[in-house]
Amino acid sequence: MHKDLEAAFNRVVAILKKDQRCKGGWHYGSISRGTEDMYSDYDPVFLVADQDFEAFAAEVPQLLAAASDELIVFWGESFNDAHFKNYCSVIRLGDQLHQFDFFIINSNYPEDWMCRQHCKGCTREQLIFDRTGEAAAFLDKGYRTDNELPDPVRAMDTYWLHLEMLIKYFKRQDLFKIIKNMDILFHAHVDLLLSRYDSLDWGAWESKVKLCVPEEKQQHLKGYCTNADFHDLEAAAARCMTLFKQDAAEICQAKGIDYPDRTAEQVMSFFHRQMELA
Repeated sequence: MHKDLEAAFNRVVAILKKDQRCKGGWHYGSISRGTEDMYSDYDPVFLVADQDFEAFAAEVPQLLAAASDELIVFWGESFNDAHFKNYCSVIRLGDQLHQFDFFIINSNYPEDWMCRQHCKGCTREQLIFDRTGEAAAFLDKGYRTDNELPDPVRAMDTYWLHLEMLIKYFKRQDLFKIIKNMDILFHAHVDLLLSRYDSLDWGAWESKVKLCVPEEKQQHLKGYCTNADFHDLEAAAARCMTLFKQDAAEICQAKGIDYPDRTAEQVMSFFHRQMELA
């Protein structure tokens, strides 16, 4: 953790300790897992009662501005609601810019999914401060979300549907529709691999791919990254569909899924025939 950001965080905590509306808080993210480094930011979660929730949230920009030399960006997540809020910010400390995330949980709605998600894996060991013992008691409840794996059949259906869809966009030379559908193919491939290899109880898909998926399979995903050029995109699609089919066959066998090879074969064959006619 950068020493300047650490100092700013301590200023935030000092201010909140004087705010009776804040019951306490705990560390989430890399600090809670002991994996932070000098590039990490803070991801504190603070507990606030329902009657104070909206008023407290409205004052977060002033709080961050007071703890830094300047508040550059204050950005609320689109999913923020009356039960949970996350504000991402960029603050200036001297001549350096730092990110500071700020999570707020409404203590009256602990069963909300986002509230449970941000208690996941957190215990009293992650407490930042606890005004009355309510934050510790909240964590002691063990609120958490299940780690739901993607559906491999859904991933395969999504892939072959959008691969076939790509044909008309190549024919039309519709570059941005091609880019959109290549992105869908990429994420369908990610979901397919995570349906087998995800063993991580936290993190978004990119962390799960990096830490769970074998290096050989990670290489299969890198093939989608190419130039925004029709020839390069077509070559990437042709290369990646073969790798996807290979991964799908292995995962179906491992999971005992009877997914018809005929689907993949027909779509791939049609794609190649249509591209040859271009």
